[in-house]
Amino acid sequence: MKQTPKQIKAEEKQMMLAFVLIIAVLLSFQLFAPKQDNSLDNSLENVTTSAALENVMPDDANAAAVMASAFVADIQLDGAQLPLQNNDVIGSLLANGTIFNELNLEKYKETTAQDSPDVTLLSNNYFAYLKWKLNNENVNLNTGWRVVSGDKLTPQTPVTLAWENGVVKIVRQISLDDHYMFTIQDSVNNKSAQNMSAYLEGTIRIKKDPSLLERSSVHTGFVALINNKLEENSYSSVDSKKVAYETTGGWFGITQKYWQTIFIPEQSENVTLEDFLSDDWYQSTFKLSLQNIPSAKTITKTVRFFAGAKDLNLINQYEKDLNIPKFDLTIDFGWFYFLTKPFLYFLQWLYALVGNMGVAILIFATLLRIALLPIVTKSYISMAKMKKIQPKIQELQERYKDDRPRLQKEVLALYSREHVNPAGGCLPMFIQVIPFYALYKVLSVSLQMRGAPFFGWLKDLSMPDSSSVLTLCGLIPWPVPSVFNIGILPVIMGITMYIQQKMQPAPAGADKAQMGMFKWMPVIFTFMMGNFASGLVLYWTWSNILSIFQQRYINKKMG
Repeated sequence: MKQTPKQIKAEEKQMMLAFVLIIAVLLSFQLFAPKQDNSLDNSLENVTTSAALENVMPDDANAAAVMASAFVADIQLDGAQLPLQNNDVIGSLLANGTIFNELNLEKYKETTAQDSPDVTLLSNNYFAYLKWKLNNENVNLNTGWRVVSGDKLTPQTPVTLAWENGVVKIVRQISLDDHYMFTIQDSVNNKSAQNMSAYLEGTIRIKKDPSLLERSSVHTGFVALINNKLEENSYSSVDSKKVAYETTGGWFGITQKYWQTIFIPEQSENVTLEDFLSDDWYQSTFKLSLQNIPSAKTITKTVRFFAGAKDLNLINQYEKDLNIPKFDLTIDFGWFYFLTKPFLYFLQWLYALVGNMGVAILIFATLLRIALLPIVTKSYISMAKMKKIQPKIQELQERYKDDRPRLQKEVLALYSREHVNPAGGCLPMFIQVIPFYALYKVLSVSLQMRGAPFFGWLKDLSMPDSSSVLTLCGLIPWPVPSVFNIGILPVIMGITMYIQQKMQPAPAGADKAQMGMFKWMPVIFTFMMGNFASGLVLYWTWSNILSIFQQRYINKKMG
């Protein structure tokens, strides 16, 4: 169930190559169009953090530096853990500083094995925390948090923590819903005789690892909604510079293929966001605007923290109930959002109806073929006409093989006499690429695909077919080079492509070298699709079979 970095990289490269072969213009734009750079021109600061408080004096930079060196230490991940649990997650948080550093997803397993452990989302290599920065020089950062109420965080039992030093008191209430949303409400009371300034910041850290830098079929890395616009940055994009934004409201965090961690402030808050690499840690940090706290007064701030699976239905429910704008964009729907999201809903509905993701994909492919029937039929009729005049084209090619201009003129005249449009099949084929790409994104982000079996040897449709034809499904244990180690399903797909090819006319004007390349296309695609998710290969195979029957019917009808 868990892909290796090499598999992920191979899948992404081969998917891009497949689309290039189908339609170069579409994918050239996707791969090479520059992204708008909305980052601020600020150099990366050396950031040191504390799990509790940091003391900052905006009006006296030197004093702030002295205090930082005296009180600020890096995150300490040892200490008393406060357990947490609901129906979907189990783990704990570090009470001294409220660090979310242990969280397992009980509904999802690492592999398809019966004794597989739960997916681990948060750990000491991937954690999140909130902290306050104050301007009172008497803040003692060595003073720890204490538990005021609650010994276990559950949906029925929130937990209250407190931190105080005689000058300021912070009361933090943490609650957890039935799924993946934490709510943290802080009350900061100024107990001194003077005004003070304070702001809250939240940070998500993940340890730099080579696997994070491998390309995936969906976006992984930093994700944010900035001024109602989606912003995505890969891990590698912040290796040499900080990326910073200013926004009102929104949300910010780190996303993986199936899981994510997102901070969500109140939507009226002015926020500064920074994504960067520091000391081998990728870090996303948001800061609320500086706020004045008069003597004896209290301010209250509320921040939500999502840590869990990218379940579309649940995310949409959060978006509606908690007024989180465009929260569904945390799922990478790709270019064709208007198709991909409805496709995902429909596939989920089919899966709930039939109880097997593979069967749902087959039904989806059939219904999609019916929906595209008028367009596809036009393409096939054009190809049937082309095939009918193929002998005449070959005769012209032989007659004018040494006179290319005359050959082109005679072929065009033939098209005119026979009322054949050689480009008649191009637009319909292009239109079919769009839903295919949308479905590819659906199958890439669908949680239901992960670990979903079909029948027989296909135990996980989110993974490549591992049956291995050249080892007779493991009966012959010899080392097959990975490029040739393909499964049964991609081979079946290649055979269906070959049958389709035999039913189609040869490209007009193609020379022997081009014809040779054309004949090898089914073989090329067979090996390219060998490392794709078997659910996508299943869709393509079944779609090819439907196309074969449709093309055969049209050819027979046209004589």
